[in-house]
Amino acid sequence: MRARLIPLVLLMTLGAAACGGTRVLAGTRTVARHSTTTTTASTRPGARGGTQAVGAAVETSSVRVLFVGASVTDGWFASSKAHAYTALVAKGLAEGRPVQVRVLARPGVTAEDAAAWNLTAPSDVVVVQIATNDFVRDVPLDRYSAAYAELLDRLRVASPRAELICLGAWLDPNGKNRLGVPAVDYDAAARTQCDAAHGRYVDLSAAYMDAANHGPAGRPTYQGPGDLFHPNDRGHAELASLILQADGIQVSREPAT
Repeated sequence: MRARLIPLVLLMTLGAAACGGTRVLAGTRTVARHSTTTTTASTRPGARGGTQAVGAAVETSSVRVLFVGASVTDGWFASSKAHAYTALVAKGLAEGRPVQVRVLARPGVTAEDAAAWNLTAPSDVVVVQIATNDFVRDVPLDRYSAAYAELLDRLRVASPRAELICLGAWLDPNGKNRLGVPAVDYDAAARTQCDAAHGRYVDLSAAYMDAANHGPAGRPTYQGPGDLFHPNDRGHAELASLILQADGIQVSREPAT
């Protein structure tokens, strides 16, 4: 359970996803961070993580938010850190209360990869977006489902009372990978395991299918030139809105360790 946050990963095009074909290209970038005070977290060699204070000064009553994901969670391709969905969610939760944010993200990560990260820090809100790369990398559906269940189980061990929010794949739900499995089946597996872990599933397919949430290719961003696959500022704002509206986040604090 060790977080390896070495950016590496998938860049797909809307056209490829829409027709069911998908290509994976390599890229590099850093983990997204937002406003005021940052403290680097200790992880295994080659890893990168951190905690972030948003709103008022950090107190023992701060709401601790953990994001676990891949390139979208890493901020690809918002124009700035402040426009990444992780920062927008933190800002939304900071209304009248201090918020501490921890982002564990590595572009290209699969559920099996993430399940091996260090997930032991207790959190009050946990947001997981792990599905897209399993589809793209043709991970068999049963293997993905088992790994995703293990990931959620480990998160629940660390934070049994946390508000758990599971995001679906950032994909055309009707697109098929080289196994012939549609993305919607990976979403269904994520939903099933999220329900079993007493979490709230949030489908992203409608947001993905809105062309206004992507591009244009080559746009300048803090992560380098943007592509046509990853969300733009509008797309990141849509993701943040879906998370914050997930039936209303109710925070029940986990004891500090």
